[in-house]
Amino acid sequence: MVPMCDIPIPIDGNEKIVRAVMKGSVNKSNTAVKPRIFRSRPGADEVSVIRHDYKGADFCKDHGRSRGADYVGLAVLLATQIRKVGSDVFDSRDEFCGHAHIAHGIVAATPNEPLSPLDNLKLDKKVEALGALASYYPDPDPTGEGWTGPSL
Repeated sequence: MVPMCDIPIPIDGNEKIVRAVMKGSVNKSNTAVKPRIFRSRPGADEVSVIRHDYKGADFCKDHGRSRGADYVGLAVLLATQIRKVGSDVFDSRDEFCGHAHIAHGIVAATPNEPLSPLDNLKLDKKVEALGALASYYPDPDPTGEGWTGPSL
């Protein structure tokens, strides 16, 4: 059973949505994320994110660090930006309070079930748009506790 969560379920358009960024998911100049961080794993249509306005930068970083030693920073979007590209963001507190998912409306391909060319193009466009819109914040101390970088 998930503990009580006092965060409202609807996600406001101005809410900051954060995705932890791992090594290899940043461009060579370390200034932007690779769009693939917004692509669902095969067979799914959900990308895990955190509701920053309710959890804060320290929580976002600590959660990213808990995902593995390859954590390098945070990518930030507004919910309205996600929705403007035709994707959605919704509360998913079954994992933890403040957890959300980005969904594109297209289940990512698996080796046994490839996407149609049209669906693949639609998904690629959404993912590319989110990558271009995301603000990337490299973590100045990825192994340290809490967020010490600029305000998200």
